[in-house]
Amino acid sequence: MKEKLSIIIPACNEQDNIKRIPSELMPVARKIGNFEVIIVDDGSKDLTAKIAKELSKDRRIRLVKHEKNMGLGAAIRTGIANSTGDLIVFLDADFTFHPSEIPKLLEKYNKGNYDCVIGTQFGKGGKTKMQFHRKILSKGVNTLYRIFLGRKITSMSSIFRLYKKSALRGIGMKSNNFDICAEMLFDMIKNGKSITEVPVTLTTRMYGESKLNNRREIKNHIKVLTKILKWRLFG
Repeated sequence: MKEKLSIIIPACNEQDNIKRIPSELMPVARKIGNFEVIIVDDGSKDLTAKIAKELSKDRRIRLVKHEKNMGLGAAIRTGIANSTGDLIVFLDADFTFHPSEIPKLLEKYNKGNYDCVIGTQFGKGGKTKMQFHRKILSKGVNTLYRIFLGRKITSMSSIFRLYKKSALRGIGMKSNNFDICAEMLFDMIKNGKSITEVPVTLTTRMYGESKLNNRREIKNHIKVLTKILKWRLFG
């Protein structure tokens, strides 16, 4: 692949999952060829940063640290600012979207040269193994986004996506929380960027605990949905 791929992994207290990078991510990345892995340690209090530093002995892996926890949105911005690739893929540190799914994003991108390729567990052919209550909440939020936007996008809120880095210039990324994924996609739509989806599988977390606070995230999604509604009504 001629274009360089930056694989960005925001991580907070993910010591057991970070250990999986050499055996589960790197074999996939090596087949891609031209790549870098950026681990953004978001103020972890466990051994995440120490393990990531050990992994960075491989020059294709880099560690960037936040001294205190700043949230997923801040980690995403830091990852982008430190990336050198032409393309960016964001990957959950818990590998619930497994690295083996990355080639699906690249294959779709190469077919159409899109600005953004979303990995969706909800679209036709997608699969999810998340807990029932989480599935209902996530599907409900994404259905509201689809209705408000008037676009056939089934996954507005998940992190697993490929972006053309040049297409992110001028895109709003103000949130520090999980709703930054919806915020980024909304701004891309407003700016006329080309977006498509590809079906993938969402698995369940093997190690550690989810950082998602449902009550807080619902409030944040309501804010983004309100922005979308104002845009649709008033331009």
